[in-house]
Amino acid sequence: MFKNKIAIPTLVLLFLTVAAVGKSAFGTEVVIPVSDIKPSDTSVVVEKDSLYFDTLALSLKKIPTVQHMYTVGKKSIGKWAKLFIAVKIVESGNDGDNSIYARRDFNLTGMRQPKSRKTLSLGRTKSNYATFANWYDCMVDFGMYLNGMERGFKKKFHKTPSNRDMVLYMFGKYNCHPVWRDRVLYSLKNSKLK
Repeated sequence: MFKNKIAIPTLVLLFLTVAAVGKSAFGTEVVIPVSDIKPSDTSVVVEKDSLYFDTLALSLKKIPTVQHMYTVGKKSIGKWAKLFIAVKIVESGNDGDNSIYARRDFNLTGMRQPKSRKTLSLGRTKSNYATFANWYDCMVDFGMYLNGMERGFKKKFHKTPSNRDMVLYMFGKYNCHPVWRDRVLYSLKNSKLK
């Protein structure tokens, strides 16, 4: 069957090597007790119209509570999660009391349709507001926006901005109404998020 006398010993050696490597890997899995798993160890999983994170199972088509969004935001957009929630509360309302843009277009932050940056927006409304497929896309998009703003802040001031710094830097660019700035700062200071 084999014409080459070296082929059979080579195949046998290859088989034994694979078996030895396979055998040494069995039983070496580390089992972590569920009580030791932290949210930072898990990932946000989006599947069809649902989002799963840690112990949460959320519909992407229903705006969740700000606490649930904050929990997901800490993993998805990191340090900007609290600022996202503050802007969301000011722009589209708190739990169960959401603006028409939030309910219809999942635009929780009053984001205008971006002209040049990367975006998760599906397009613009007649009034030039961004529309999103779900609330999570809006959150991630706002995080992308804040990352870009942070780069501009660092270039101008040569330091990393706090949430307060970012609100003051956004004022006039994102929203030019002093009431917006004051309300976002108030929401940041008085949020009872865990």
